[in-house]
Amino acid sequence: MADDLGDDDFYLQEEIPPENNDITDKKVKTKKNKQKILPKRPPGTYSDLITTIRIHYKKSKSQYELDELLSIFNASISASSPSTSTISLDEYLNELISINKWSKQADLSSAPIVLIIAQSALRCIELGKILKNSSSSKLFTFHYLFAKHKKVSDQIELLKKPTTLFNIIIGTPKRIDDILDAHVINLKRLKFVLIDWNYQNIKQQRLIDLNQLKIELSHLLCEQNVLYKRFFKEKTKIGLF
Repeated sequence: MADDLGDDDFYLQEEIPPENNDITDKKVKTKKNKQKILPKRPPGTYSDLITTIRIHYKKSKSQYELDELLSIFNASISASSPSTSTISLDEYLNELISINKWSKQADLSSAPIVLIIAQSALRCIELGKILKNSSSSKLFTFHYLFAKHKKVSDQIELLKKPTTLFNIIIGTPKRIDDILDAHVINLKRLKFVLIDWNYQNIKQQRLIDLNQLKIELSHLLCEQNVLYKRFFKEKTKIGLF
């Protein structure tokens, strides 16, 4: 489904014997190039998501409009948090949905049970590999939605086909939003929207730390009408992992 990712590039700096004063300069340069390690962040909570949405819309909406918008994001649509901070994605999915329900494959095409939102194409592929290599891999059929995978038009045509069957979508906020605008995804079975909140990229940035992605996530959750209606009717819950 996607090309395998290569191992991260790395190098080992060779130790240089202190023959001259250049060693001091080398040590200084090496130290400057080292990436600053940020303190470990606590796992994201549902209240963190609400705060993020509130801050995003604070300048563009009145207090009344903001309160009305956030009124649907109450505790009743908050999915259970992962049981531990080290739980894997497949284990979390099995905590949310029992194995016997996963095993019941519906005949509905392009009708996910779970929608997973990640920060990049690479992270989407990484999450797909986790599911593919898990002990429950036979239960999970997933479909990617991100810009570097296929053109929007190609993805729309594929999702229109009655033979396109899967129970999980893994994608980035903007591409998911664009595909939902095309009305080619059946949300009748959608139980959970899961946000890959705690993952940090090589620059130690979470999805929510990237301003453009934060804007796109807020738009997807609050302004994508077909999804917003699911939240309003409490048919779909939101989880952070």
